[in-house]
Amino acid sequence: MAIIRAEKTKGFTVMSNSHLRDQSITLKAKGLLSLILSLPDGWGYSLKGLATLSSDGLDSTRAALNNLEEHGYIIRRQLYDKRGRFAKCEYTVYERPQRASPPTDLPSLDKPTTDNPSPKNASSVKPTLLNTNEEIIEGSNTDSINHPSINLDRMDGMDERSEYEELIKENISFDNLLRNYHYDHDRLQEIVDIILDVVCSCAQTIRINGEDIPVSVIKSRYLKLNDSHIEYVIDSMAKNPSDIRNIRAYILTTLYNAPVTIDNYYSALVNHDLYGQDKPSE
Repeated sequence: MAIIRAEKTKGFTVMSNSHLRDQSITLKAKGLLSLILSLPDGWGYSLKGLATLSSDGLDSTRAALNNLEEHGYIIRRQLYDKRGRFAKCEYTVYERPQRASPPTDLPSLDKPTTDNPSPKNASSVKPTLLNTNEEIIEGSNTDSINHPSINLDRMDGMDERSEYEELIKENISFDNLLRNYHYDHDRLQEIVDIILDVVCSCAQTIRINGEDIPVSVIKSRYLKLNDSHIEYVIDSMAKNPSDIRNIRAYILTTLYNAPVTIDNYYSALVNHDLYGQDKPSE
């Protein structure tokens, strides 16, 4: 009798069912976390590299990462470049959700600070690392786990910042503003850098006009800004120089308010041109 041996399946991944049973995260987030946990030691990638591992694309991958972070499976720590600007983020990935310690200080407007949460019982499970340039100190593994820890290095936040800078400049028609309106390059770049600092921030909130607003809300508005909003901000700065005491604070606030105040601003200018005052007399 002939004996036919079926092909042996290899390459198993054994992991906790915790995230698979967690109804608070999306199916996409569950799949992404499972994928990260299945990667071998020493695997390095950027956000763009992660996106190439599926057909979902960059935005979808970023949304899944944000969902995992929101529910404690990913904890980020903000890094700064030599000039003190937001640069990279270090990512620590866990099989089980971690409870982050609440921030002790709210981030200020001029120098937004970030949470550096200490995960609860971090020593119970050895975390997976998405590291940028240097190792994060790992918690000691006191409980046995069924798969080796995964050290995923070089999750380069500079790649993410560069991608956002390209997107923002496209949204606001950066080159067109320089060419057609002869705006000062340094001033425009300063505005772009401020937008980038917020979009790439790991802080939970940023203070704008005396109010602590979630970064996710500010980020959503900033990524919808276009060239007319930037013109509005620059025009406002030119018309009210004496009102500006903190240029960064003024730009942050004006950018945030631009989508909801720009129409009223230009309507008032039209009325002033037509009637010589802010409103037509009755």
